[in-house]
Amino acid sequence: MKPQLKSTSASPLTAVPTKQGLYNSYADMLLGYIYEVVKSKSVAEQYLVEIFNELNFADIAAITKPGVNTYCRLQQLARNKVAAFTSSKADDTSKSTVVMRNRFTDLMTAEQQQVFCGVHYHGKTISKLSLELKKPEDEIKRILKQSFILIRNQRNDTATVHR
Repeated sequence: MKPQLKSTSASPLTAVPTKQGLYNSYADMLLGYIYEVVKSKSVAEQYLVEIFNELNFADIAAITKPGVNTYCRLQQLARNKVAAFTSSKADDTSKSTVVMRNRFTDLMTAEQQQVFCGVHYHGKTISKLSLELKKPEDEIKRILKQSFILIRNQRNDTATVHR
């Protein structure tokens, strides 16, 4: 049986979107994000349903209040949820950063991949990566910055906006 989104009790009559409304608006983008991390459609769908099932009215109100990027907040929830998945796949050695393959990481050097994936997908801090890779924090920041520049320069939709 496929996991299903559970509806919670009726929300107060306000301008706050419902859980189902958020799901309808953001589930496809969030599923794509989660899939890029876990590389399994069924696992990604399961995480997606868990994320939305755990939302309560207060969470929805905080995520959708004016001035807050709703998708970014949902992505943060997904990142926290998926962090358990990525940490269970990797041990704590310096080679623990599993590189997630996509068209951008394929353009990076092995060092850039390790730093970028460590920070972006695995949620490691700069200081933790610095210790793991035995490099100064400034060097890790420089490598991460190079990775973002590479991604930005390869994007078709905004490549000329930020130059």
